[in-house]
Amino acid sequence: MTASEYKTASREQIFTDAIRDNEKQILSVCRYYFGNNAEAQDVRQEVLLKVWLNISSFRGESQLKTWITRITVNTCLTCLAKSNRDFALFIRPGSLEAADIIDEEYDETRKEEMLQLFSDFTRSLNPFDKTLVALYLEEVPYIEIAQVTGLTEANARTRISRIKAQIQNNWRKRYEDKQQ
Repeated sequence: MTASEYKTASREQIFTDAIRDNEKQILSVCRYYFGNNAEAQDVRQEVLLKVWLNISSFRGESQLKTWITRITVNTCLTCLAKSNRDFALFIRPGSLEAADIIDEEYDETRKEEMLQLFSDFTRSLNPFDKTLVALYLEEVPYIEIAQVTGLTEANARTRISRIKAQIQNNWRKRYEDKQQ
C-alpha cells in the first residue's frame, strides 16, 4: 500500500493488509525473545492490539513493516522489563542461523555446542544488542534495523559486525581449548 492508499483505505483494510504481510515476522521476533511458547503468543497478541489501536496514527514516514517491527521490538522489551528476567535469544530447533554467525564452515556435528554458545553469549548482551541480533537473524535489512532502533545504518552494521566477531572469537576460544 502506498502512502496515499493509507489515507483513503479503511482502518480495517489497512490493519488486515498489515497483519497479513507482517504476521510471520511479528511472531518470529516474539519467539526470539520468549521462545516457542504461550508467552510469545501473548506478546504477539499485545502487538496486534497496539497495531490496531495505533494504525490510524501511522504517518508513513517509514515503511509500515518498519513501524510494525518497532512496535514488536518495543512490546517485547517492555514485557521483558515487566517480568524482570534475564533472557537469551531463542533459536528455532533445526535453525542454522546462529551456526552461520559462529562459523561460516558449519559443522553439523557441533550444532548443539554452537547453539549453546550462542544462547550463553546472547544472555550476556544488553537488551538493545539482543534486539540487533534478533533483527539480523530475521534478515531485516540494515536500513530498517536503523529505523527501528534509532541508529544510523552504518552504526547498526558496525554494532552487528562487532557482536558477530565477539561470538566468533568466543567460539574459537572454546573450540581451540577443546582441541588442545
